[in-house]
Amino acid sequence: MPRRVSYRISDGPDGRFDAVVTIEPDTVVRRDGFVSLAELEEWIDGLRVLMAALGAPVAQADPTPSAPRVEVGRSRPSGRVRTVD
Repeated sequence: MPRRVSYRISDGPDGRFDAVVTIEPDTVVRRDGFVSLAELEEWIDGLRVLMAALGAPVAQADPTPSAPRVEVGRSRPSGRVRTVD
């Protein structure tokens, strides 16, 4: 069964960009330190190709106040957080 995959883009404290990808039901992958938004979008395009091959399209998550906030080094109780270098 295909899983839903969504991503969020955030500004890092050092002026770089971070991506947080959620693969439902309980996996969160974080990639920090993109130098530019173009570099991050290129990475997301590669993620789209990979996930499409697995039957899981990637969509940008809606920025809602009820969405859980994921911080580096912290995991949600029901899932896993992975930092990708």
